[in-house]
Amino acid sequence: METSIRRAAFHCLTFAAAVAASMPASAPPVAAADMPLKARTEPAVRLLWTGYYAGAHGGWGWGTMRVDDPLFRPSDTRPEFKSDGPIAGGQIGANWQFGNVVVGLELDGSWASLRSVTSNINPQIPGVFGNGVEIHALATATGRVGYAMGPWLFYAKAGGAYAYMDITTAITAQGPISTTEHRFGVTGGAGVEVAFLRNVSAKVEYNYLYFPEHSYTFVIPSTPNSSSLDHYVHLVKAGINVRLGGDAVVARY
Repeated sequence: METSIRRAAFHCLTFAAAVAASMPASAPPVAAADMPLKARTEPAVRLLWTGYYAGAHGGWGWGTMRVDDPLFRPSDTRPEFKSDGPIAGGQIGANWQFGNVVVGLELDGSWASLRSVTSNINPQIPGVFGNGVEIHALATATGRVGYAMGPWLFYAKAGGAYAYMDITTAITAQGPISTTEHRFGVTGGAGVEVAFLRNVSAKVEYNYLYFPEHSYTFVIPSTPNSSSLDHYVHLVKAGINVRLGGDAVVARY
């Protein structure tokens, strides 16, 4: 009888030891189930600049017209005419983004009112008056390359430029002589753009335009005369672009 009781007690102790030994293995899942869930990490959002865009801009421009003409230049000083005034216009373009590098093409056009101050470039010659230039329109076609940092894009641009202008001169008291010119040149510049809405961005940029020397022929009594002119133009623009393609995309992990 005692032997049976001893055997039963032994089997009970053995079972209890086995259950106790199995508890650590089963405890972690229970504890884990009771632990609060870790806050879900939001996926990072990366702005994708790839796509077409269109926008508008405004700003200010100032320029210099240089005159090379012995009749106007009895000394070694080359006469210059300064002009400045507002600009306003629009632009269209396309961007392609490769990692942080963004390349693109842009075409823009601006109404302009850059006027020079009428002056007498050689006070020693009576009757010389009304000389100057007025730029009515500007356009550029450029390639762009930039570096994107989140919603910020820093870029440089270069390409061709066009200007529509009136040039006025007079060498006699008969009055000024005007001509309309279509000038083609080169441009370069740099800017920064920032996206502040889903598909809308704002930019500020600087452009430098150069129009090489060209001959402008006018006539005084019995003496045809020709001047060589070149032009420098500086523009500061602020604008808004709306991307028509591309979007803010969610990075996948």
